[in-house]
This record gives sequence, structure tokens and C-alpha cells, in this order.
Amino acid sequence: MSRSLLLSSLLFLGVGCAGAGSGLRAETAGVRMGQRSAEPMVVTSRYITGPSSSLSLREDGLRGRFRDQPVDLQWDFQRVTGVFGAQPTKLELSEGDDVRASGSFGGSPVELLVKENVMVARVGACAYYMTRVEGGYSGQRDCDGPLDDGFYVDFPESLQARPLGEMATLLTLALVSYTDTYSPSISAARWTHPRELLRELPNSSCRKYQ
Repeated sequence: MSRSLLLSSLLFLGVGCAGAGSGLRAETAGVRMGQRSAEPMVVTSRYITGPSSSLSLREDGLRGRFRDQPVDLQWDFQRVTGVFGAQPTKLELSEGDDVRASGSFGGSPVELLVKENVMVARVGACAYYMTRVEGGYSGQRDCDGPLDDGFYVDFPESLQARPLGEMATLLTLALVSYTDTYSPSISAARWTHPRELLRELPNSSCRKYQ
């Protein structure tokens, strides 16, 4: 074998191995979501996986199974629609000075408001009033019982930066994973509409999400 042919062969093999390695890293790299919940998950650009969940992620939706329940959702910059756990889903979305989602997710009522470093949300029977900390949110959770103080929701800022429909779906999915019951009942005396709570917040020096 000539020297030039040998060098060409080695170069081809080196490029092939590097490409395979890059592909493997791209396939396996991911961020963790809901690690302290009943269903800790890993999210990549293409998949969401957990102990009993396997979902394929597209630019405009996701499909698969969450906690062994069927999921088929689609989104754009205005709404999320489809089926979650064999129940209908319809969330209306808006984005401006804050991010909002309102409607139903798998038949459970959802209200979500994220503004600067604050998240106020209701998913099913649980209400959340939280502030951004490293790796997620920390604050109070009320599931129509004793308040959970110092409650933590794993949701990294890299997921917060994803497009609106995808981000709202992932955050709602994470909160669903922390919600032990999907009953729509909730203590009205201990739930204030998100906008009313945000009006009471002091000005924050924390940076806005990128």
C-alpha cells in the first residue's frame, strides 16, 4: 500500500470515529428534570426518558408514554393541544413581560405564570409559589393540605430557554410529576390568582431569563 493511500485510509477512519463519537455524545447528553419527583427525567433535544416514561421530542410536539400513560401533544406559540394520559389537553399560551399558560392538561386544570425570577402555578390539586434558584425553583407547594415550605422543583434554566410551546409543556410536565393527585379540587382560601400574587412582589434585582 502506498504512503498516500495509507494516510487517506487513516484519515477516513479518524473522521468516521470522531463523527460516531460526536453523534453518541449528542444522543446521550441531556439535562435532568424533576429529579425529586415521582418520575425523575432526562431531557435531550430529541427524547425525554424516566423510570416509566419514554417520549420522543420534536420541534412542534412530543409523543410516547409518561408513567406508562399515552401522550401525544402538539404546540405552537399560541397553544398546546392533544392527549395526555388518554385525556384531552388544551393550554392557551402568551409571552411578553411574562410567560403564561392556562387551560387543561390531561383533564386537570392548569394555570402557569413565570415572570423574572418568580413562578406561580396550579396543576391539578397543587398550587406552587416559587422563586428561581440554581437548577430550578424553590418555595411553597399547597396540595389542599399542610403547606410544603422549602419545596424544590428541578427545572434548569436551559429548559426555561426553549421555545414557548416546548418550555410550557416541559414545565407543566415537571409539575405534574411532582403532583401526587390529579384531583381538580383545591383550597380556594389558600389559592390566589397568579397575577394578584405577582402584584404584591417587591422589585427583584435578579436577571431575566435568557
